[in-house]
Amino acid sequence: MVCEIRSFIGTRSVQEDHAAFCENEKGLFAVVCDGIGSRADGGSSSRLAADRFIELFCNEYIKNFPAFITDAAERIDAEVFENFGKNSGTAAVAAFITGNKLYWLSVGDCRIYIIRSGRIKQITTDHTYKYVLDLRRKNGIIDEHAYNREIEKGGHLASFIGMGGIDIVDVSLAPLKLKSGDKILLVTDGLYKTLTEKSVYDIISSDKSAEIIADKLIDAVKRSEGSIDNTTLALIYFDVTEGKT
Repeated sequence: MVCEIRSFIGTRSVQEDHAAFCENEKGLFAVVCDGIGSRADGGSSSRLAADRFIELFCNEYIKNFPAFITDAAERIDAEVFENFGKNSGTAAVAAFITGNKLYWLSVGDCRIYIIRSGRIKQITTDHTYKYVLDLRRKNGIIDEHAYNREIEKGGHLASFIGMGGIDIVDVSLAPLKLKSGDKILLVTDGLYKTLTEKSVYDIISSDKSAEIIADKLIDAVKRSEGSIDNTTLALIYFDVTEGKT
């Protein structure tokens, strides 16, 4: 497997994203975090969270990954809250590949995409206020009028690490079986709010190395007009010959 990480500050004055990965006998583990810009110490929160995820993965015995990553997220949430209080936080996604199995965690609005067989597919859910509103409307808790009144705030995060108790967290209880040639992309919203899924797919589907493709994705963001958010990605190329069932 190959993992390439890239970050671009965009037109912002500070970089609040952070990403890291490690590979050992357990498998490959990658994490991408996006500090909340509207809160103090967003960059410090994302760095603490990413580094602690890596530290815990490398140092702890893992018998059951979903249980491990859920516990890790809760512990890191408490650490971010303890260090920075209610004025900070970070979105996060993490991916773990062992053999040909992919597990993941998502809190907030960072995303994971799978590129396979001519398609790009988002496998995570954005934990925004819109997500909450959609659920409330679907379950009859609010009507269409209330939904329309609130939807302008739909982009606000509904869950993040550093809340002092995570409201919404997605963990894959069963793994996704990977196929040879699969590409896994972890990103902050700076990428998917700047480039369309088709643009991302067109870049990734070219027959180039992970190193070249990661650079091309960031170059495409840089060429965009207007205000550009911090953008960070982790791109993983999976080769079935390196993974065993």
